[in-house]
Amino acid sequence: GNKDNIRAGCKKCGYPGHLTFECRNFLRVDPQRDIVLDVSSTSSEDSEEEELQRLQAMREKKSKVFSSLKTELDNS
Repeated sequence: GNKDNIRAGCKKCGYPGHLTFECRNFLRVDPQRDIVLDVSSTSSEDSEEEELQRLQAMREKKSKVFSSLKTELDNS
């Protein structure tokens, strides 16, 4: 019944239409590492905070790279 349809959604965000590893709603770099994180619910909030900061830093790094690329393209 309907429960099956709900299950067919992404395990990460609950939305259907894509598989869990295709989920765009969470920025994860290494899916293997992600599985480990999911399994261990014993991680402290400190390490979670660190992880968030690390992801944030990587996002900023990426957007810096993109904006510098864009600048180069605009200037050429």
